[in-house]
Amino acid sequence: MNLMPVLTLLGVTTLSPCIPALSCQRAIIEAVRNASELPLEWKTGEKTCEVGEGCQDLVMLLENGPRIHLLIIKDCVKAEDQEPRVIWLRTGPGLSIVSYTRVCHHSDFCNDVSSTEVLGDLPTPTVPGSLRCPLCLSKDGCKNAPEQVCPAGSSHCYSGVLRLRGESITTNLRVQGCMPQPACNLLNGTKAIGPLDMSENCGLQLGPQALDCNSGTLDTVRNVLDLHLSWTTGWKTCEAGQGCQETLMLIQNGQEFHMVLTKGCTSDSNREAQITRHRTGPGISIITYVHVCRHQDFCNDLSTTRNLWIPPSGTVPGTLRCPHCLSTRGCENAPEQVCPEGSTHCYSGVLRLRGEGIDTSLKVQGCVPQAGCNLFDGTKAIGPIDVLEDCGPQSQALKCQHGTLEITRNVSQLPLQWTAGQTTCDVGEGCQDTLVMIENGEKVNLVLTKGCTTAEDQEAKVTEHRTGPGLSVTSYTRVCRLGDFCNGLSTTAPLWAPPPVTVPGTTRCPLCFSTHGCENPPKQVCPAGSSHCYSGVLSLRGGEIISNLRVQGCMSQPGCNLLNGTQTIGPMNVREDCSPQKATLTCYKGIIVKPGSGFAETAVEWSAPSTLACEPEELCQETLLLVDVGPKTLLIGSKGCIRPGAEDSAGVSIHSRPPGILVASYSRFCSSNLCNEASNSSSVLLSPLPRPTALAPGDLRCPVCVGLYGSCFNYNSFVACPRGTTRCYNGDIVLQGGDLSFTMSIQGCMSSSGKTLLGDSKTIGIFSAKEFFEDENDEKPLDGGASAPSLAWVLGLALLSPLSGPLR
Repeated sequence: MNLMPVLTLLGVTTLSPCIPALSCQRAIIEAVRNASELPLEWKTGEKTCEVGEGCQDLVMLLENGPRIHLLIIKDCVKAEDQEPRVIWLRTGPGLSIVSYTRVCHHSDFCNDVSSTEVLGDLPTPTVPGSLRCPLCLSKDGCKNAPEQVCPAGSSHCYSGVLRLRGESITTNLRVQGCMPQPACNLLNGTKAIGPLDMSENCGLQLGPQALDCNSGTLDTVRNVLDLHLSWTTGWKTCEAGQGCQETLMLIQNGQEFHMVLTKGCTSDSNREAQITRHRTGPGISIITYVHVCRHQDFCNDLSTTRNLWIPPSGTVPGTLRCPHCLSTRGCENAPEQVCPEGSTHCYSGVLRLRGEGIDTSLKVQGCVPQAGCNLFDGTKAIGPIDVLEDCGPQSQALKCQHGTLEITRNVSQLPLQWTAGQTTCDVGEGCQDTLVMIENGEKVNLVLTKGCTTAEDQEAKVTEHRTGPGLSVTSYTRVCRLGDFCNGLSTTAPLWAPPPVTVPGTTRCPLCFSTHGCENPPKQVCPAGSSHCYSGVLSLRGGEIISNLRVQGCMSQPGCNLLNGTQTIGPMNVREDCSPQKATLTCYKGIIVKPGSGFAETAVEWSAPSTLACEPEELCQETLLLVDVGPKTLLIGSKGCIRPGAEDSAGVSIHSRPPGILVASYSRFCSSNLCNEASNSSSVLLSPLPRPTALAPGDLRCPVCVGLYGSCFNYNSFVACPRGTTRCYNGDIVLQGGDLSFTMSIQGCMSSSGKTLLGDSKTIGIFSAKEFFEDENDEKPLDGGASAPSLAWVLGLALLSPLSGPLR
């Protein structure tokens, strides 16, 4: 019989234009059949491989009494030649598994196996025994599985799930049958066969209620001409009882549309796939798709907009003109458009979308057929996404003071003053000020964070968490939307007054106030009323603050309660730990994100004057990434700590070489204090790079751009590419880690040596990296996170008095 092949597209890397490329048979087939139908035959498609690749064959057959599960993978592969090999993972009695694998490079279509006969004869039926076991071989579930009489030699009933992952195979195969011994070892320890990864689980949680679901998010603004879109997803195993959900939202405004997609697990009740057209125009139109299912793994399998999107019929231009905007950034100086006939009003508002990895404020200006702030006709939630619409005057984005500061000074230097940077917030966000002051004898520690926030307005509030004698803690918090730069706190004066004169007591305690450590601290005479010595670590996280402050001083009572139970101060989470402290490293801390030109030839200053106390067993790290497309360059760097498990290492990697786009990185992990001390410039990265040579221009012309947050989208400035380049590259690289999280958009000229800039690299120093690039089928991958997360800037705050110079 014939089994239809399932075709997928794979991105691979070529090796040398001098070696001819092979053509291979191509098929991915999976089926459950009756054993009486053996032998089975199949037909395949074909595929032209990249240069240097070979052809592979994989056939795996699992027999369970009268039923078999057959899996066939035929494709191109980078692996070396492997002679045909038949392996029996298990031969029964009862369940049996056999596989055939081969890799060949000697001729086109050498992966020519077309029948299960290559596996040889399956075990012949044996004399029936006395054991009876449930019989199941299914991707859906094993509810009410019938019983079978096991063959003689079977002594136990097997029940488990085989997870098969590889190529486009994402199968959870439920298996119940007869085995000659106990334990969850149907695969005899085998973890992989060819390109197929295999794992086994016999836990109760993997019954029909524990599903694997497609999982990921996408949030993008695109041109209508890009429809129809397709995508691939990651996956995750849900909690028992959860189902799979998928929610898609398309908002069209003129020639642009905003697409939001989320897939994952949910506790919501099952819901048949439902398409809702909230608004059909003229002007702005909105379509949503919601589906919740539990009937099988990966049932949330929507992978294209094709069945949802109906191109609008031709419209006649009207007389109304409205500003046009569809953006997550802002609508300043939005261009006007002629509205279609039937439009009577101009809409201007912000759609706030929150839930399941989506956190977007979408600015919308366009044409609608009636007045009002009601694009969604009163809808407040779409699947797991909460929808809030705001057409008030606050739709104009605020500008806020922005930055962080962490210092320890003598009390005699108070009050302190500072200046801050500035930033433009998302529409609807407010400005926040948070200041924490901790006094310890003659020392005071100050932690300050300023920036944007989604929190509600809060009047200026001073809180005395602890008033002494001895250690005292005071905080100032405020959230405002009164106007630009309303978070204008610039001095410690509102929090601090000269302390009253205290009488010395009899208790003596170590005095320490440091992000580095407290080795051999001096002792101080505590003020009267202090009866105990405090020793602990305050961890502050949030508002771009990452700090571990070691504190030793005087307290009026015992216990680990310096903050009187406070757990949050403004945007910062506060944790207190008084357990014996393990030795930790101190590392330089800072980031750089610098666009410009010529950074592949000229070093850029890269200073990180602040330091950070790491968690136990963490190492110091420094990472620099350079992307050079010719006239444009982007340099990204991070210094700080890295999680336990990293090993000392240092080096420069060249991910993509000229001619065309250059992508290179430097990374170092080290295990001594302040060892991430690469000179205050990017010269450590430049010295191993190939020296640039001027090449004559060729016939190819490409757009050339490197920027942040999709800023290269619809970039129309073309340049003549140098000789040796053969195609135009257009893609995104998502970087996360080292206090940074954002998307780089890259366009430029490329040679034929590969389709990707990063090859197989998934990490670059501290950064995790995911590369998405355009090809002829315009597949847009998802992998468990938003396509363009927010960039975490850490701007310096310069003290006016008594300090000078930037602090980071």
